[in-house]
Amino acid sequence: MPWKHKPFGWGNVFAGEALFPDVQGATVAVLDEVSELIASDSSINEIIFSVDNVEPPSVELAIQLMLDQSNSSLKFECISDSEPTPDPRTSSAARPLWGFKRGKPFPAVPKPTEKAEHMCSQLARVSVDCADSWRLAKVEAATLGKVDIESLLSVMVFPPPVESDFTSTDWIRRVQLAAAQLAVCLEQAEGVSLSNSKVADVLNGPLDWSIDSAMVALAQRASEETDLIDQICDLVQSVLLRIPDKGTWSCRDVGKSVLRFLGVQRPSNSATQRE
Repeated sequence: MPWKHKPFGWGNVFAGEALFPDVQGATVAVLDEVSELIASDSSINEIIFSVDNVEPPSVELAIQLMLDQSNSSLKFECISDSEPTPDPRTSSAARPLWGFKRGKPFPAVPKPTEKAEHMCSQLARVSVDCADSWRLAKVEAATLGKVDIESLLSVMVFPPPVESDFTSTDWIRRVQLAAAQLAVCLEQAEGVSLSNSKVADVLNGPLDWSIDSAMVALAQRASEETDLIDQICDLVQSVLLRIPDKGTWSCRDVGKSVLRFLGVQRPSNSATQRE
């Protein structure tokens, strides 16, 4: 069965506990209402989303994909009343996926190849859950090369059109996870260290849903290469330290779930599980 309308689960590893919770946030909460409004009133040509705090850039992706799915040419603008501290838009990534101009997000990487886009779309569409998506990614990655890694990560900010059976939010989450998993599988096959990992570098970029996917995919690699657990825990904890107290940030819940998962995977003779 497809995992439409279900949170991203982790198979039997967390009995009933979702690794990828449903994303929250003021804008995401009203997207269905906006879609219905557009369908009922064709005279609307612009909508302004006013929120209390800055939201992840992928929220605007979800809005645009929702409009595209509705064949709407409506324009939109997101306005936040305040800027949280620390600023979630800051980045130390060598290749950040997002940039900002006058506080507004824009993709900071080139568009992906059709091959990378098709691969992510296919994996997002057919996978059953996180574990199944990882298993399929390992198979599909064998048809790609190291040169495809950057293009796969670009799919995170240039997602393919929404498949008809999904909401734009669910679709972006699935596509971003597929992109991260395929990229991690390629790095794993090539023996790329975490210090040279382009997926790990995503965690240093502006806070966004794409970081959720990168953390999950890296954790899945660590479940097979347990010597990487401590390094990935450190990367995840560095993300958690950057999350503002105000606003809704899915990377907080995903990061904590990843740390719990890695604690379970940690060899019994290694360090104590981190909280």
